Amino acid sequence: MSKILTIAHWELKRGVKSKAFLISMFMPFVLLLFSVMPTIFALRGDIDEKNMGIIDQGNNIYTDVSDYFSKTSINDQGNPVYTIQEYVSTPLNHDTLIQTLIQDNYVSIVIVLQPDFMKTAQVRIFHGGDVGTEEVFRLENALRRYTMEQRIISLGLTKEDMKYVLDKPDITVYEVGRTGDAKKSNLIIKYGVPGVFLWLLVMGIVMSSSMLISGVIEERSNRIIEIMMSSIKPYELMAGKILGIGLLGVIQISVYLVILLAFTMYGGSFINIDISPRDVFTLDIIWYFVYFIMGYFMYASLYISLGSLYDNERDAQQSVGFLSLFAVLPLMLIQPLMLNPNTSLATILSFIPLTTPFMMILKIGMLSAPLWEIIAMMIYLIAWILGITWIGSKIFRTTILMYGKRATLKEIIQWIRA
Repeated sequence: MSKILTIAHWELKRGVKSKAFLISMFMPFVLLLFSVMPTIFALRGDIDEKNMGIIDQGNNIYTDVSDYFSKTSINDQGNPVYTIQEYVSTPLNHDTLIQTLIQDNYVSIVIVLQPDFMKTAQVRIFHGGDVGTEEVFRLENALRRYTMEQRIISLGLTKEDMKYVLDKPDITVYEVGRTGDAKKSNLIIKYGVPGVFLWLLVMGIVMSSSMLISGVIEERSNRIIEIMMSSIKPYELMAGKILGIGLLGVIQISVYLVILLAFTMYGGSFINIDISPRDVFTLDIIWYFVYFIMGYFMYASLYISLGSLYDNERDAQQSVGFLSLFAVLPLMLIQPLMLNPNTSLATILSFIPLTTPFMMILKIGMLSAPLWEIIAMMIYLIAWILGITWIGSKIFRTTILMYGKRATLKEIIQWIRA
């Protein structure tokens, strides 16, 4: 046991000092920031002031629509976003007028109120390339609300009546757990937290795969393995490596938990999310932690076994890419699983060892998996990790000292049976 711990300590010390580990630890957050933050800033930012043209085709409501946009479409300084001008078209020059207005940059947006607009509510919006989808969405909502308000007024209702009709209901959603207790449902906690842990686990495994493979291949090429094998058994060497790499996973997830704690304390207000440490750091976070570490152990044992089969990284990366597909698969299926958490696909994937840690993180968060299932799947996964380690050690024992010859599948099966 002392030899295993010595190897684990050496592997941990070497891993912590490597640049590859630091990159693999923080790169998921960098990628997440680059994918999410632009959207957040775009939604929080002001829309640039633009010129707008309105073509009213016989409804005599240009002034009302213009005043409505001036009151409702304002920036953070309280100024109207749009400078609005009325244009008149004829059947002969209608299309040409719109084309000229936008292409010659007289306006960025042209709104055409179709004939009998208050009855049909038909409107066309033309815009140039400087108008984004979020701005178009706001224009559609503004026109929809204007039409609704005018129709309510036409029915003889007062502004108080209109406010009463348009007032949104105050809805609170509760989720009844397996124990029968009802608690306030929070979709950010239910789907966001396990989704983040899934993302971090996937990215951590994928990005550290090269480090694990290259480490074994480097030791083979430098003949370090031969020196170590003279004083330690193959199983002890492999177990020590897996334990050391698993401890790197512990460091990684601990850093992630600290970052998550800081975000729940200070980051929620920045992106207008109602979240607190009490909401996130529940009993489920312990299970996320455990399955994160077990996922690390699972793929570490596989990568080390694979690394012993190759004497150069180029050939090894092909097999690594195949394994990485299993790690990425739950990430690709997260949306359908969110729409239908009880699908049989989630159950099937949770019994495939390569996807078990990922699926259990999702099931614990999204489905509130019962305690017996969480523990049973932990035992199931531990059995697979021990089995892979035992099989891998048999392969490791033979291939680690082979040079210039690639092992065949038939030979690998013979080594496992031996």
